[in-house]
Amino acid sequence: MPSNIFKSRLIKSGLVASILLLASGASFAAQQVNLTAGPATATLPDGSAVPMWGYSCGTIVSGSTATCSAANPAVVTTAASTTAPAVMSGWSPVVITVPTGQDLQINLANNLSFTPTGSTTPNNIPTSLVIVGQLGGGLGNVSQRTTTTSPTHAAQNATWPIAGDATGPQNIPPPQANRVQSFSTEVAATPATTIQTPTSLTWTAPRPGTYLLESGTHPSIQGPMGLYGIVVVTAAPAGATVGCAYPGATAGACAVNYNAEIPLLLSEIDPVQNDAVSAAVNAAYFSETLVWSGLPGGCGNPTYVVSASTPACYPPAVNYTPLYYLVNGVAFNNKSSAISASYSLFAPLPSTATTPITGSVLVRFVNAGLRMHVPSIVGSLTTPAVVPPGVTKAPVPGFSLVAEDGNPLPGVSRVQSEVFLAAGKTHDVMIDVPAAGRTALPVFDRELSLSANSTARDAGMLAYLSINGADLPSAAKTAFAAVKANPDTYNSVIAGQTL
Repeated sequence: MPSNIFKSRLIKSGLVASILLLASGASFAAQQVNLTAGPATATLPDGSAVPMWGYSCGTIVSGSTATCSAANPAVVTTAASTTAPAVMSGWSPVVITVPTGQDLQINLANNLSFTPTGSTTPNNIPTSLVIVGQLGGGLGNVSQRTTTTSPTHAAQNATWPIAGDATGPQNIPPPQANRVQSFSTEVAATPATTIQTPTSLTWTAPRPGTYLLESGTHPSIQGPMGLYGIVVVTAAPAGATVGCAYPGATAGACAVNYNAEIPLLLSEIDPVQNDAVSAAVNAAYFSETLVWSGLPGGCGNPTYVVSASTPACYPPAVNYTPLYYLVNGVAFNNKSSAISASYSLFAPLPSTATTPITGSVLVRFVNAGLRMHVPSIVGSLTTPAVVPPGVTKAPVPGFSLVAEDGNPLPGVSRVQSEVFLAAGKTHDVMIDVPAAGRTALPVFDRELSLSANSTARDAGMLAYLSINGADLPSAAKTAFAAVKANPDTYNSVIAGQTL
């Protein structure tokens, strides 16, 4: 009898444990976002239309606490819903947010499919996803990596052979290992008109912070084409509860609190390279793996004729020369109207926090370009969270550095007026909420990426932070006056004579 009672208790304990485990699994289910990679077009201040590839947010997954939005809201014609994806009028990077401690699952569909004129066979371009600084989505799993055969390098003869010696010494390059095409799980492409089952890519409990999202396939090509965005892992503000960007060392503690957040993604466009990539993938014959050479008979040479046996190839990324500079997918236009100037006015991410916003704003800088940039916020004040002993906390000009590449900075808060961003770098900085009645705070690149197509000045990497509805300065909303030529006066010229 006691044995039967003991067995009964074991069974009941096992059932309770199973229920608890199932409940735990449900509470920690991955938060999902639907994402689509596809072709787009960026219209720039000088009127140029540049071919791009980009991400767009798909239908909202019911019950998921992860969110997806366009960094440039101006290109969103219709926002995504639980029944339909977002409709975009142009290209924009994306911003994905996921609560701290939750798994992130991105369901990626690939519409990078291009059907050449006069053909029925599309050129399908594979792609993949990488969150720089996080393992997941296939990154870190060698079995998920896609490689291609390295090209054979011909023997190299002596540049200055001995007279009369037809052979001379030769350099025989050794065979090389395969080249990596995709660093993470590769997703095949199908035309947008074809129903495609998205590929689910998972990141297990990504670390809190700000991270660059980009393609892991041919990054030197697909990155500059526009396949990038921001991933934010945070406990966002809600009601009167402040947000926690980075947890503290002890359970329940928070190292970095904030009241609102504004993501700013800096990037560049090389229209020549983008045009060359677009022409290649739209050619009647295209090879994803053929390497550009430029030598006689090689792809890229002026005499090279594209055919079934000699297909087109990607251009050399080493010639990358950006001519347009953007913040959140927008290049500032100094000759814009009040309406188009507002495209460079960025507000905090939507939240359920109490309004108006008080306290501090976390600005999340991400450099998705291949050049360094040095953003600066003009007129901002910051109250350092950690000050030296004997120093009273008080607002000072500049911003406080909070974290670098998702890693909180230790010790006394560092206050600066600008921050260096190498390619792929992220920095979180903190500013105080501006006083009521102030205009929006300007942000610009002190590296001087302030031009467009090498001709337009006062353009490019310039934007404004609109906190609590702050508007643009009046000068930014007024269209520039038409150019006027004034006659010169030369007092030394004798009357009746001309120069």
